[in-house]
Amino acid sequence: MDKYWKVGELAELTGLTIRTLRYYDQIKLFSPSDHSESGHRLYNKPDLSKLQQILSLKQLGLSLEDIHAVLNGSASYSLPEVLEIQITRMKEDISKQQILLKELESVWSLCQNKGSLSGEDLTNLLGVMKMNQENYFTKEQLDKMKNEYGKIDAETLKKREQDFNAILEKLRIHMQKGTPTTDSNVQDLARQWSELANAFTANEPNLQKAAEKFHMENPGNDLQYGMDAEIYQYIGRALKVKES
Repeated sequence: MDKYWKVGELAELTGLTIRTLRYYDQIKLFSPSDHSESGHRLYNKPDLSKLQQILSLKQLGLSLEDIHAVLNGSASYSLPEVLEIQITRMKEDISKQQILLKELESVWSLCQNKGSLSGEDLTNLLGVMKMNQENYFTKEQLDKMKNEYGKIDAETLKKREQDFNAILEKLRIHMQKGTPTTDSNVQDLARQWSELANAFTANEPNLQKAAEKFHMENPGNDLQYGMDAEIYQYIGRALKVKES
């Protein structure tokens, strides 16, 4: 007599949840071979073998859709090709994890040098990591910025951020009032803003341009400090007037 497992028994045997097994049945990936008179799902040994195949393929990183296609023979590529695709994906993931590891080691190094990092410090560093991941800065630029950041003590950093925000707020008020960028007060504030921004970007023009691009393309990011494309353009026009 064939042995059958109820859905709860199969869940306990495989470590899957009953909800997962029901979902697999719902999407026609893995269905029971039989049902009891009361309508309960019943699984036999061939079902168990198929489930083991599904779990093995899933462990390799295949999506449920890909697994379904492979098992049904409807995939447009062979299993070796599927494995090759997954190997490529895993290599890419490993590369990303290696980059993240280096960034975390950098944060850890700053913690060692500074003694501790506040939540705000960590948020700033995570923002820098985001810039790196999205290729806004070169590795050399990021290393320079992080080195400069590591040299600044917490009190000085907080003072710079307060000054930066105060200047930015004044510039925003002028912009909203429609004050022309040729106004001497606007130009003076823009100059002060530029000096502080340069301090945050290690006084490197190319690094500052990369930061401006990042902020304009990522409104609301963790390092925004109230900046957006509109205020950047306003300040930029004031600085150009100052230079001319």
